[in-house]
Amino acid sequence: MTKSKSNWLGKLTSALVLLYTVAIIGWAIAHKLVGDGFWLLALANGFTIYLFAPLPLAALLAALSRRRATWVALLAPVLLFFNLFGADLTPSSSIAHAGTKNPTLTVMTYNVLYTNTDAAPIAASVTAAGPDLIAFQELTPLLARQLEREIGARYPYRTPLHPAACHAEVAVWSRYPLQVESVDEEIVCRVRPVVVEVENLRARVVNVHAWSYTSLDRESVERGFHWRQEQIEWVLNTVEGKPEPLILLGDLNSTPMHEVYHTLSTFENGHSDSAHLEDSFREAGWGLGHTFPATGGRAWGIPHPGRLVRIDHIFHSDDWQAEAAWVGEWDGQSDHRAIVARLRLPSP
Repeated sequence: MTKSKSNWLGKLTSALVLLYTVAIIGWAIAHKLVGDGFWLLALANGFTIYLFAPLPLAALLAALSRRRATWVALLAPVLLFFNLFGADLTPSSSIAHAGTKNPTLTVMTYNVLYTNTDAAPIAASVTAAGPDLIAFQELTPLLARQLEREIGARYPYRTPLHPAACHAEVAVWSRYPLQVESVDEEIVCRVRPVVVEVENLRARVVNVHAWSYTSLDRESVERGFHWRQEQIEWVLNTVEGKPEPLILLGDLNSTPMHEVYHTLSTFENGHSDSAHLEDSFREAGWGLGHTFPATGGRAWGIPHPGRLVRIDHIFHSDDWQAEAAWVGEWDGQSDHRAIVARLRLPSP
């Protein structure tokens, strides 16, 4: 290769790496300043992990360029990637308290898909995970009746359904006694707060199904992001100042890069200076924890692979510690994978 051709190749590869770096930094600045305030950016925020997919190619181009400045430019997206996702890709440092007498509670959030008509695979997935408490979303009366026959004996304490108001709704099923708390009629299908009695300890649990995506046009996207944020702020206002240890879980239709997630992770409960919410999977899981869609398919005519994003979450107040968190087995029907977490409760 001639010297002039080598110089031309070095300049080209350097320019491509610099262009990629500028694009990544531009997104980061926009995300910091605008968040979900612009509809296209809000959609892109959900797929942030894929903005870093070209990093290996960028590293190859940097090597081909043989220019120190190119490597320095590439350092910015590399550091940003590890800042955003490094904790997810590092094995959990959560330590199980072996031998302690403090009780544990294994919880599961599970969107079962309202079109499902066969509860047997759902029951099998629940049995495999072995939770003490399940937060269902999109549970229909038909599925509820079938599940009662399959696993009802294990979970005798269940929130009542509202078939007159909801075609499919949220519900909490528990091995432990629970007290159902009322919510406004307009959100009864999407929010279900309960207080669970676990070995003489009262724990507050809120099951949330955040507003779904209905279309990808600007008006629908902006409306959906506004409603999700409004909904989660309402939920947090209802638990503000409540003394019970809190679990807030469900299909939040929001990834860790969205404002809803940020609102939850920065929430501080007024009953304690140190009471805030932790993401169980980020605390005690390993990997990206993607839950949706369960398998590949087509959305709005666009083909896609499975498990693109993590929109199902289990948050808990720091009265608790997550000892383990994992993605549940797929039931072969739902468009979501469940999330399961084992939480260590404080002593009664």
